[in-house]
Amino acid sequence: MPFDALVSPVRPRSLADTLSEHGVSIVPWAFLDAHRQAQLAKFAPSFWHQHQTLLPVGLLGSVACMAASGGMANGMMPGSAFPSMLTLMWLAVMTLLIVFGVFGAHGGSRWEERWVAGQWLEDLGVPVAIATTARALHRELPGSMLILGELLQQETVLDPYLLLEHDGQSICLGIWDGQRIIAAAG
Repeated sequence: MPFDALVSPVRPRSLADTLSEHGVSIVPWAFLDAHRQAQLAKFAPSFWHQHQTLLPVGLLGSVACMAASGGMANGMMPGSAFPSMLTLMWLAVMTLLIVFGVFGAHGGSRWEERWVAGQWLEDLGVPVAIATTARALHRELPGSMLILGELLQQETVLDPYLLLEHDGQSICLGIWDGQRIIAAAG
């Protein structure tokens, strides 16, 4: 039939074809995996978080030792209040350090991924070069999704990355730290 070509469905574009058309070389998965593992190691839980049962024992033990040494020093020098005042000041300093979290026990970091809309990329901190490439590919590939991966440590975002997922395939479009681009598709 002469009009069959007019009603036949358009073949969906593949991710590889779109990348080839735009001349985009992606960030290799091995690079992203190595980066993710390095960041998890860099932002590992603190010693005190890993040994939380030792923190109160160590802090209370040091306070008890200071109190005992102050009492012994006061017993050796019966007419002087200086050792007991020194011990009292040291206990106050230790208490303030504990209260203000100097001996903090920050937890480890974790990777979280979420879908994002193309128009929000800059608002989410994605560098302009990565956001431009992501939006162009997202428009060319209907049904594709942009996925923002973030390393979170106590609600602080560290070293995010951006993925594009289409038809069961995923590619990494970029990794950055603040305004410093670590790797980018281009």
